[in-house]
Amino acid sequence: MSVLTRYFPKQQSGEMLQGVPVFRAIRTMPWGKLFGISYFLSCLYFMIKQRHTYDILHCYILQGFHSPAAVIMKYFFRKKVVIRVSATGPLSDFLLLQQGLMGGLMLRFIRKADRIITLCSQSTEEALGAGFSREQIVSIRNGVDTSVFSTPEQPLASSRSILFIGRLDHMKGVDVLLKAIAELNSRGLKTTCTVVGDGPLMEHLQETAQALGVAGQTVFAGACADPVDYLKKASFFVLPSRSEGVPNVILEAMACGLPIIATSVGGIPDIIQDGCNGLLIAPDDVPALSLALTKLLTDHDLVCRLGKQARMDAEEYFSIDKVADAYLSLYQIITTQKN
Repeated sequence: MSVLTRYFPKQQSGEMLQGVPVFRAIRTMPWGKLFGISYFLSCLYFMIKQRHTYDILHCYILQGFHSPAAVIMKYFFRKKVVIRVSATGPLSDFLLLQQGLMGGLMLRFIRKADRIITLCSQSTEEALGAGFSREQIVSIRNGVDTSVFSTPEQPLASSRSILFIGRLDHMKGVDVLLKAIAELNSRGLKTTCTVVGDGPLMEHLQETAQALGVAGQTVFAGACADPVDYLKKASFFVLPSRSEGVPNVILEAMACGLPIIATSVGGIPDIIQDGCNGLLIAPDDVPALSLALTKLLTDHDLVCRLGKQARMDAEEYFSIDKVADAYLSLYQIITTQKN
């Protein structure tokens, strides 16, 4: 196995990471359409040059010029091609692809891939709507390392600490969370919130917290490469997104045994069952989020039950080992089939 990715200044052009060779060999020109053309040609050149070293091309994101390059390798060099769909909804791979350079033509060409990986039921429906056959589509969910993301050895005493982890943009809905905390305050329910992440709305959200009177209860921790410590110190995890695919951070929170409140968008309802391993709410619904937080703040038995079931489900359905086995099984199947 090896990884092909983009080159950025000040990075090594190649290195070994945990025994896996990583080639930063995709070179691009930062000028409009030349970006896509240079990306495509760079991918194709590397794939041809290294064609004797691999049998399967696995594209991790559908929308991108690596996907048609991989399909070309299928036809000229009999390589097997697997393409993973990374996002659904307003930011779905299919929509972004069709909005790009020669999007319709690229989509028709990419439909020649051996298999398309979808992460949730919504993604599967989008793939069918884009013209992929049911025989091409394989559903393999994201995975989490349940040995790294695990419940604390000493569970925290009853507390009121909310955690959000994600990019600070409009789609993540952090403004809704801040408004819900303010609503709790008006009813005498005090809590604290840690917001982990960075993004274009950082300053705006800090100003919003100040205007709502919750700045003293809210910590904007900035970007974090390893969120394990934050997850193990939190009481609840909240993801009030307006749009999502299948967010890894929910799987990480589940593996850490946290009760979760999340919106019923994208692939989240495939992961969270309302009242069983978390609580689901509609997006942009401040009263619903406030009510869900109230339930967790006032019902310790519910907190324990949701957190315990979340951990059990992470181990049963989303462990990284089971996901790896599913991919290995897929690779074995397609390599025995003729192009």
